[in-house]
Amino acid sequence: MKRLLALLMVMGLIVAACGNDDADDAAPDDAAAPEATAAPEAPAAPDEMVLDELNVAYFLEWPTANQVAQARQTYDDALGLTVNWIPFASGGDMAQAMEAGDIDISYSQGLTPFANFVTGGSDLLLVGVAVSYADADNCVAHPDFGINAANAAETLAGQSIYTPLGNVTHFKLLKMLEHLGVDTSSVELIQSEGGPAAVAALDSGEVAMACAFGGAVNQMIANGGNLVMTGSEQEAIGIRVFDIISTTGTFAAEHPDIITGFLQVTEDANVAYNDDREPFIDIIAGAAGMDTAPTIALLDAFSFPERDVQLSAAWLGGTVQEVMKEQMDFFVAQGEIESALPSYDAFVDTSFLEAVEGRAKPDELNVAYFLEWPTANQVAQAEQTYDDALGLTVNWIPFASGGDMAQAMEAGDIDISYSQGLTPFANFVTGGSDLLLIGVAVSYADADNCVANPDYGITADNAAETLAGQSIYTPLGNVTHFKLLKMLEHLGVDTGSVELIQSEGGPAAVAALDSGEVAMACAFGGAVNQMIANGGNLVMTGSEQEAIGIRVFDIISTTGDFADTYPSLLTGFLQVTEDANRAYNDDREPFIDTIAGAAGMERAPTIALLDAFSFPEKDVQLSDAWLGGTVQQVMKDQMDFFVEQGEIASALPSYDAFVDTSFLEAVN
Repeated sequence: MKRLLALLMVMGLIVAACGNDDADDAAPDDAAAPEATAAPEAPAAPDEMVLDELNVAYFLEWPTANQVAQARQTYDDALGLTVNWIPFASGGDMAQAMEAGDIDISYSQGLTPFANFVTGGSDLLLVGVAVSYADADNCVAHPDFGINAANAAETLAGQSIYTPLGNVTHFKLLKMLEHLGVDTSSVELIQSEGGPAAVAALDSGEVAMACAFGGAVNQMIANGGNLVMTGSEQEAIGIRVFDIISTTGTFAAEHPDIITGFLQVTEDANVAYNDDREPFIDIIAGAAGMDTAPTIALLDAFSFPERDVQLSAAWLGGTVQEVMKEQMDFFVAQGEIESALPSYDAFVDTSFLEAVEGRAKPDELNVAYFLEWPTANQVAQAEQTYDDALGLTVNWIPFASGGDMAQAMEAGDIDISYSQGLTPFANFVTGGSDLLLIGVAVSYADADNCVANPDYGITADNAAETLAGQSIYTPLGNVTHFKLLKMLEHLGVDTGSVELIQSEGGPAAVAALDSGEVAMACAFGGAVNQMIANGGNLVMTGSEQEAIGIRVFDIISTTGDFADTYPSLLTGFLQVTEDANRAYNDDREPFIDTIAGAAGMERAPTIALLDAFSFPEKDVQLSDAWLGGTVQQVMKDQMDFFVEQGEIASALPSYDAFVDTSFLEAVN
């Protein structure tokens, strides 16, 4: 495999994270730019010089939210000077131009060339995150080589790969090859000359795979190529892909007000775009030198984190620095560079971004949850870790059902529902509710079930006869109801012969079964344990139900409107939850009493329930087994089943639109 030591450390020819050939950068004057917030005044440095012009590096054919402000000269107006937007072909070229003093700020510079240059001693400073784009930077295999994730170790051996070198695309490629078991010494890497050249190289059949970003990836796929790993699959193995906003340490020290003002205009543009991008598509396309369709295709793969998200632990609060360190250490291990720095903390300065006025936050956050339902995150609830991390008061409000949670979110009384049942969520979105699933709270197949009264002698073998004509006490419209109907179907019970009585909650279920007036009662949590302790029996265990395709888990949900307005709060909430889940999964013993107290339970029944619970962490949640597709399919299966049972009129064709993993993906 070609070695790049001389290329990277001696010659300094480091290729960018993104970029393309020159194109007309004029933008149409057909959409209102977001109104700029006046840049906060910052004290001028003692030796600050007055600027007449600001030179900003950017990429053509790389559409970004801030290009509305670029095209409408909002930056010029806010900063009180002429802003010259100068297109570049690579992040390495941007770094060299900043070193030479020809460029003051680089917008959407690749993180990897930045890290390479500061590793080599450059006076560069990272001041913000521009764009995240895991799915817009990838490697595409030629269809004639039959390459996929399962056979890559064999099919890529001895082949050539066309790729940029020394940037994040190169890093992603090497990490992917390592993950797939490909012997990198058996692969020839050919230095890319840009996106169009990558498309041509793959089309020619002379290379087995070509790596690029943006429109070139889409074009290679359209030409018949295939992805060996998707962006989401790469993120699941620890590869994050994003561009940054950078300057030099000297310029930042001499012109701090310019840096803050530039970030303020960028923040305002990001907020306006994230609220409603539709009015800005054409002007962004014009500024990027692109047609509308490919612009939208790229923007669909991009996200533009706002101030609070950027300042969180998931980004500039530590993760970006760690990613730089990881990338440089990886290049050292691969023999691409001689050494990495001990730390990259000194090259990230958040002071300018902290001075920016971000999106307004509410004073309080209202979160729905269940009492007598112990969960790992209740340590953070009890210790007010959420309040501290989010910088506001978090009100935890107990609810009796997932349907009640959905109604409260619709009414605006609840912002986030923690451990809402999947089935009521799916029922409400089927009915048109503006709800959004953003995470998995808890899996609990053995903690949600139906218990038979011992006097009826009901078992799995005789249920078709012993349940005929009987009454069953159960919640309706939630996963317990779904499990009951699926179980009855599996056991051959004629559901038309069974009366279902609407449950009023766990204690009421225990009382109903004890009274002998119902043959079976269905509930979750402590009520199930209590009914069994009182002599009842399970007709089917949770494991037996899972074996026939019944998965039982609760989710974290919000409304689409709240998600659009306060994305940083959702990411922050999920971050605290993730940290709590990890701590619990590592060693739950120190947290049992705290969880029991927050759940309003005694220690013994708390442990009994927790023994039946699991709390999946971020990477598990993002896998195909969960939010990568299975959760959406479970919703579809449940709603289709309710249609067959006559419980609802119709199901939606798909439930994909109601799952948004972007907030969870931003979690550290």
